[in-house]
Amino acid sequence: MADQKGQRRWTAEEKLGIIEEARQTPQTVSGVCRRHGIATGQFYGWEKKARQGALEALRSKKPGRKRASPETQLKEELTRLRAVVTELSAENLQLKKGLWL
Repeated sequence: MADQKGQRRWTAEEKLGIIEEARQTPQTVSGVCRRHGIATGQFYGWEKKARQGALEALRSKKPGRKRASPETQLKEELTRLRAVVTELSAENLQLKKGLWL
């Protein structure tokens, strides 16, 4: 499929097929890219995204537990850090009181 500028738009399935073709055949990456009319840099970009997607899919996730949003994760981290600062401040105050006696 071509867009208004005459550039081809590849579906995810087509991109994965090209990646698999380049990696599973004796052809060179540049040869496969030339045959499909894409730049090797584009190919390697697709391959990198495919690997990142595969890693994300394979990472262990606990069943039934949804992933917290980045905002929620940051709020939880802020709460934890505040507790640590409070504990260290109290400890510091106790140490100072011990030195002044």
